[in-house]
Amino acid sequence: MNIHSLKKDINQFDAWYHKLIFLVDVNEKIKTEIPLLDRYERINVNRVVSEGLLSIPKQRYPMYVEELLKQVFKDIERIYLLQHIDILFDQALQIHPIRLLENLSKTYKLIVEWPGRYVGSQLIYAEHEHPEYFVCGDFEGKVYIK
Repeated sequence: MNIHSLKKDINQFDAWYHKLIFLVDVNEKIKTEIPLLDRYERINVNRVVSEGLLSIPKQRYPMYVEELLKQVFKDIERIYLLQHIDILFDQALQIHPIRLLENLSKTYKLIVEWPGRYVGSQLIYAEHEHPEYFVCGDFEGKVYIK
């Protein structure tokens, strides 16, 4: 990963329509230890969404996920580092994780730790046989491989 390119892109976020960067670990062990990222607010998406949906009927989950995340994004000038996003692939949510992140990135500056692979211009989550298997090659934002 080229830290200078990453820093440059982060500094240019305001000029982007989708302010979205995906960090992908080549070993699929997302544990971002990049000093540059220490200054950004870390959001544990699994915790935010799971706690927020506790009192919501399952059939209404899709209507609440985006709002739950917006509640933690308090400042449009701040950069948010989204970690532990695995819950977004849960079929019970009935959402497209990339489209959700793209939509949020129109307003908020997001750096996302991708818990999967990046192969052939596609972001991949889980293995093909897994019920939460997800592939997306049509997305906005930049990918950095660590």
